[in-house]
Amino acid sequence: MAISSMLVPVGLDLRDEKFLRYVCGLSVQSVNKLIIATAVELSGLEGPLVAAEVNRARERLALMVQSRMDSCKMDVELRVVTGHPIASMLALAEQADVDMICCGTSGKSVVDALFEGSVSERLFSAGQLRTMTVRYELLTSVEDPIELAVDFARRLVVPTDFSAAATRAWLSAVERPTQAIDIVTALHVLPTGHTEEDARDAEVFMRGLLAIAEGHGVKARTVIRADGDPAKVVLNYISEIGATGCITGQHGHGALRHAMLGGLSLTLLREASCPVVVQP
Repeated sequence: MAISSMLVPVGLDLRDEKFLRYVCGLSVQSVNKLIIATAVELSGLEGPLVAAEVNRARERLALMVQSRMDSCKMDVELRVVTGHPIASMLALAEQADVDMICCGTSGKSVVDALFEGSVSERLFSAGQLRTMTVRYELLTSVEDPIELAVDFARRLVVPTDFSAAATRAWLSAVERPTQAIDIVTALHVLPTGHTEEDARDAEVFMRGLLAIAEGHGVKARTVIRADGDPAKVVLNYISEIGATGCITGQHGHGALRHAMLGGLSLTLLREASCPVVVQP
């Protein structure tokens, strides 16, 4: 489950310039190839105007990448796709067979996501690929966003309900380069009204996760919290330990259901105080 190639959708504004600096630092996480892409909507344009718009976007993208990624140690490919941003990016991800899509996000509210839309959230909801998101406000909190990327796996939190998706998230964490990791924490929230048997079963599952981490030579710990809304518990724990990254499983609900009912993955995407990877 190692990550070697990544699709990076960007706009052509100042926020994504900082985001590209962040992406540069992901070589520490084993990434060695980037496809940096921007989407151009061509509805209403004809003939020569189409070609001119695509060329303009390609030139602006090349200039932004050159100015922000001149020291990048990865293989970088630039692409301009046309049509609907979500569909065209997902098609490119499938065509290029990338391991992950990495997006900047503004952490929109539920109402914003439902009525205005968010490219990062829709890619997360629609796709079957791992998705990494980093909020733009986090990028402005450090002098050089590369630092955030380099430190992503230092103190990782992996929320788990012991589902298949949560197990894949755990594997995604412990299979990262060991030199990039200080400690990985598996966090389980017992349900309201849980029984002693629930607690014992959780401890058994947690021991299994520790064994997996040990087999990969990764230092790990387990934390079990009782009662409370899982999303709030996870957010509070991330802040409590100063987590540098979070990897969570995704259970495959549709975008509308996410917007109406929430869900741990989407809550983390919008509110976590660190970058988040969602593992389908």
